[in-house]
Amino acid sequence: MVKVKIFGVLRSTTGLSELDTNAKNVNGIFEEISEIMEKRYYEDLKKQQEDTSEYKKKRNAALTPHKELKFKDAIVYVDGERCMRKGKKLPENGEVWLLSPAAGG
Repeated sequence: MVKVKIFGVLRSTTGLSELDTNAKNVNGIFEEISEIMEKRYYEDLKKQQEDTSEYKKKRNAALTPHKELKFKDAIVYVDGERCMRKGKKLPENGEVWLLSPAAGG
């Protein structure tokens, strides 16, 4: 099991701050996050169609529409070291950080 921590714009875009995964490589993390985002998008869309009152006002703009998250969309660290390859194997019980490629301040 690998713990993934998500920071910055990626956190608000994906709606995730942490994720435990059994992905075998870094690219597998992005595939899993994309699946979660897609599922949430369709759940959100269904709720919007069913509820015509308050829900529309509270709808999360970050979830519209689903877009696949890819390796190039993040700066990746595996166990504290910068990862430059999406095929990098993940260590058992490791920790991965996904950071936004740009930040303001």
